[in-house]
Amino acid sequence: MKHTIYESYSINKLLLTFSLPAIFSLIVETLTAVVDTSFAGHLGSQSESALTAMGLLSPLLAVFVALQTLFAISTAIMISTYLGRNDRVKLNRYFQSGFIMTLVVSVATSLLVYLFIDPIVTMLGAEGEIYSLAQEYLKIIIISNIFSAVGYTLTSSIRAFGNPNAEAVIIVLSVIINIVCNAILTFGFHLGMTGIALGTLISEVVCAFLSIAYLVKKKNWFQCEKISWKAFVTMSYKMFKIGFAQTTIQMLAGATAFIVNYQLLSVGGHSHVAMWNIANKMYMLLLMPIIGITQAVQTIIAYFSGKGDEEKKNLVVKKTIQYCFFYGLGMTAIVFLAGKYILLVFTGDPALIESVMAIIKVIFITFPILGVTYTVMTLLQVTGSELQAVVIGLTRQVVSVIPLVIVLPYVFSMYDIFGVLPAFSIFFAIPLADLVTLGVALALFRRAKRLRA
Repeated sequence: MKHTIYESYSINKLLLTFSLPAIFSLIVETLTAVVDTSFAGHLGSQSESALTAMGLLSPLLAVFVALQTLFAISTAIMISTYLGRNDRVKLNRYFQSGFIMTLVVSVATSLLVYLFIDPIVTMLGAEGEIYSLAQEYLKIIIISNIFSAVGYTLTSSIRAFGNPNAEAVIIVLSVIINIVCNAILTFGFHLGMTGIALGTLISEVVCAFLSIAYLVKKKNWFQCEKISWKAFVTMSYKMFKIGFAQTTIQMLAGATAFIVNYQLLSVGGHSHVAMWNIANKMYMLLLMPIIGITQAVQTIIAYFSGKGDEEKKNLVVKKTIQYCFFYGLGMTAIVFLAGKYILLVFTGDPALIESVMAIIKVIFITFPILGVTYTVMTLLQVTGSELQAVVIGLTRQVVSVIPLVIVLPYVFSMYDIFGVLPAFSIFFAIPLADLVTLGVALALFRRAKRLRA
């Protein structure tokens, strides 16, 4: 059997080779929101309304990304698994089924949002000018969602076939196109929020078609074959189980974002939503390398699991935790020391920057430990313990963050704790939930290890 990239490279080189494209892939998804938020923050008199509109839409956009993850990651894992077993027949069938399900889920999601767009935008808390801007943006983004889902699945598949550098090139091109188109359409043609959304749509279309062209050229595109309904459902369900944990966690993040927005509107106001929108975008952007590394090792772990090589699998896990921790530590230091300069990308308002920095210094307190939690979740997800990975996600979003977001404002309004205002107390829910989640993740990891022993 011909040696694949998994056999030819050292563990360190594998992690680097696979992580960089995975990070780029996730960054482009995040940059869709980050770049859009950045441009929205420079729309002159509409800036605060535009930032608030983007912030209120963030729970829905999180749902879009969560549903894209459902079959993107699982398709890549199945490709890696059967590549390791040298079974091209099953690899082809899983690739075909994953692509079809990606289309089904993304089209159904966008159609549902289009049919109920008015009540959805209202439910998210938009009104007046903010309502109009949110609708203007969303009507285009629901089309972009379909191409984004296809691009996400195909770039993940390119990485799984052992071509991470090609994935990186496609992603970088898409990001550049997004920025250039946003600038031209938003400021050159004075299209405002419509220009921001159109720039995103164009970049996602380019990403999807470049991915298809590359896979066809490299003869990695699936051969269309007639698959029985029973076999299709079986394969789709298996991929659904693999992707379910990550999707559920991200869906819960969307639900959390909705509750945070609701609390901020109730206790604070629209300006607090705008501030949180900027802080959260910066947080998510810096979190992407950690998620990218842990998603990249899914395919590596799946390959070595398929071969039954436990020693290399465990070494991958150990090194992933180390790299994620030191990255988190470094980024936290940079944010604390130079965060206010980074925020100039989002806004030029000094008062707004100071307010956002106060939020950032709270939510980044526990940033270094996130890599440990995400690595444990990845290991459980790939090694047949998907439900335990879901439990970790539930612990953070349902058991920890949501109750804390609701309770903390009442506690801080009743007691004068360090002079913290009730609206600001909401942000302490993030580090507190991180600590609780890490404890649960480590407990579940030890339990799973004992069961496999």
